[in-house]
Amino acid sequence: MVLIKNIIAAVTVLVALFIIITPVMASPKGSQVEAEGYATIVDGRKDAAREQAINDAFRRAVEQAVGVMVESETLVKNFELISDKVYSKSSGYIKKHTILNERVDGDAFRVRIQATVFMVKLEKALDDIGLIIKKAGKPRLMLLIAEQNVISDKPSFWWGPGGGLDMGIVENTLMSELMPKGFIFVDRQVVLAGMKEVPAGPNLSNDLALKLAKMGEAEVVVIGQAVAKAGIPLMGTTIRSCQATISVRVLNADSGEPIASVSTNDRTAHVDPVTGGSEALKKASIEMARKLMPEILAKWKTRVNSAHTVKLSLTGMKFGNMKNFKEFLQDKFESVEEIYDRSYRDGIASLDLEIRGDIRDLAEGLNGTSFSGGHFEVLSFTSNVVEVKFKSK
Repeated sequence: MVLIKNIIAAVTVLVALFIIITPVMASPKGSQVEAEGYATIVDGRKDAAREQAINDAFRRAVEQAVGVMVESETLVKNFELISDKVYSKSSGYIKKHTILNERVDGDAFRVRIQATVFMVKLEKALDDIGLIIKKAGKPRLMLLIAEQNVISDKPSFWWGPGGGLDMGIVENTLMSELMPKGFIFVDRQVVLAGMKEVPAGPNLSNDLALKLAKMGEAEVVVIGQAVAKAGIPLMGTTIRSCQATISVRVLNADSGEPIASVSTNDRTAHVDPVTGGSEALKKASIEMARKLMPEILAKWKTRVNSAHTVKLSLTGMKFGNMKNFKEFLQDKFESVEEIYDRSYRDGIASLDLEIRGDIRDLAEGLNGTSFSGGHFEVLSFTSNVVEVKFKSK
């Protein structure tokens, strides 16, 4: 029974994906689609069947919109989850609708609608159950945030002298907020074990942060500072206003490409300045998580859904063969849209490729492929960089 149920679920999703989507108008707030719903007429109750048919059309309209955002394999694997969290609440994602046609067809009532789907609201629902992150390959994050609470004379940071595995309030809160959304964080113990030199201090340069991220095999690195300060006692009481400020910058760990730059601040009042500073840091961290998530997801969704730039480093190819190699790339890979020369030095060519889709497909397609009396060997790849060696026979 379980197997049959899963097969039926998968077929249902795939059928939904083949329904023709007819976009009339698309915007960040809503997208118009056409969908048809039907319901069986029971005991002659056409009014009840009509209402059920409209709701069925709502569901099919939402299924179409979800199918645009999430690949079919992910839909099939997560059918029950999506059905429970999204499809069962389809009417909540319909901004407005117009009935184009309705009719009785035998013992069924059929309704065709034109509906405006709340795309932003729908994306948020998919983000909440982690599907956008799954589609992006679940990139790993590393947090490098130096933290200084009230009465501390200097910031603490896990990668520096005296650092360790203990997390500060900010990093701990960010992880608590983002992990339930599907974000994955690297194991800092791996980084600490492999560190041969200790970075100079809490204010990391991009280069040093990227080196640490590479050691932890992170794909996204969040670098920043957090400071909490306490003001003077309020109106002759022992209560003090404590304010926390957090500033971070987010980079793609392999390419150094900026993803986001975010600052937050919050305050609280407390008789104990250290406790007040801790509470202010936590509140500012929760706001930071709220701001960071859409920024990071927007970048990942762009990488998955549209053309994006990846770097290709090629060794062993003679300069005279580079023109043929670029033609080969565009002929063999439909995903490669544009190729830009960046440099050729000491037998190493650096190219920027505008591609659609996953860089893994490009890496797998190149590895072992014959070309001009030799073949390619992929040395490594990340979400934004692929290193390839050409080996002559």
